[in-house]
Amino acid sequence: MFSDLRRMDGRRDGLVNGEEVITVRDLTKIYRLYSKNTDRLKEFFTNESRHVEFIALNCVSFSVKKGETLGIIGENGAGKSTLFQLISGTLTPSSGEIAVRGKVLALLELGIGFHPDFTGRENIFFYGDMLGLSRSYVQSRYDEILTFSELGDFIERPLKTYSSGMQMRLAFSLVSSLEPDILIIDEALAVGDIHFQKKCIDRITEFRNTGKTILFCSHSTYSVSILCDNVIWLKEGGIEMYGEPEKVIPAYEFYQLAKDRGQKDRESQRSLNADRPVIIKDIGILNSLPLKKGDDLSFRLVVECVSDELPYNITLSLKMDTGKGVYVTGTHLSGKPPVQGKRREIVITYPNVPIMGGIYYAHARTLDDKGLLVYDEKVCPPFEVLRESKEFGVCYLENIWQIR
Repeated sequence: MFSDLRRMDGRRDGLVNGEEVITVRDLTKIYRLYSKNTDRLKEFFTNESRHVEFIALNCVSFSVKKGETLGIIGENGAGKSTLFQLISGTLTPSSGEIAVRGKVLALLELGIGFHPDFTGRENIFFYGDMLGLSRSYVQSRYDEILTFSELGDFIERPLKTYSSGMQMRLAFSLVSSLEPDILIIDEALAVGDIHFQKKCIDRITEFRNTGKTILFCSHSTYSVSILCDNVIWLKEGGIEMYGEPEKVIPAYEFYQLAKDRGQKDRESQRSLNADRPVIIKDIGILNSLPLKKGDDLSFRLVVECVSDELPYNITLSLKMDTGKGVYVTGTHLSGKPPVQGKRREIVITYPNVPIMGGIYYAHARTLDDKGLLVYDEKVCPPFEVLRESKEFGVCYLENIWQIR
């Protein structure tokens, strides 16, 4: 294992938009976990392993260009905060390489870089001292920091008397006012009230418009989709998906949707029984992706039933990434007889599908012979239909213009 952290903080190097300012290659962070504090000491003297390893990040690679806003999404424990701390230099990687060009300021865990017994004003200068900034420079930014934070007289009170929202006001006002080249924000905005969150989002937008580089982490996928040029979905310490927000965020939201359903109905529990006499073992799309408007769209379902004699119905809903329905068909809805058989492979094809560009997914259900009682349901992963024009809507309608 090796660690190579190459930093060039503070160097402008005449960078222009489009040049890489952050390069991450094969970044790995492993924590040693001990069941007791004394085990660490015993391990040191006896050379006998008394720990287990937790891989917080595993071989993560990506790059960020000047002027780009990169969003990081993922569940708690996915490695988001670890990644930000590695980039900002507050953690050392177990292996891999980070190269950073420019001054980095990070809004990570609330209170990092602050002393609880110092006043807000004292913490501003204390933080500047830790960054190696001159007192005169910090003083020149002081009024802006105070005004933006809206802390008023509280700026002269000890930090330990601040609420978490007040700490966030001070922290964001400080890091965003010290003119960073790269601003890192890790979920801290969720602590503040709506009014101050709006101010923070407005300032982040101003940063974007002036060509600053931003790394932004939030559980609000809407905020990520609005602010970010690209998004990384971290899952269990690795990159699950990396790309444009309109591709990554629907996939992540679909995963969350499927997981929520899975918590109620684990795959390991998907077995035939009296309460679930017909189950969907598999659903998938047969097309090569991405699709184009006018392609045939085909889905394959594998269905199992407890008996050859039991009749059942099947429906397939085509939905937008927002969950809104586009079209639903089914055996009983289209006048077909119920299906019978212990195992059936079913292919459903929509010829020359006219749906517009975007992200979609399919939702299949099995029902009783009347089409009223749902036995089982399953969703397929999202798929993309390419955008061919700036027209928008759900389906394409042929149109003829006559201008006289």
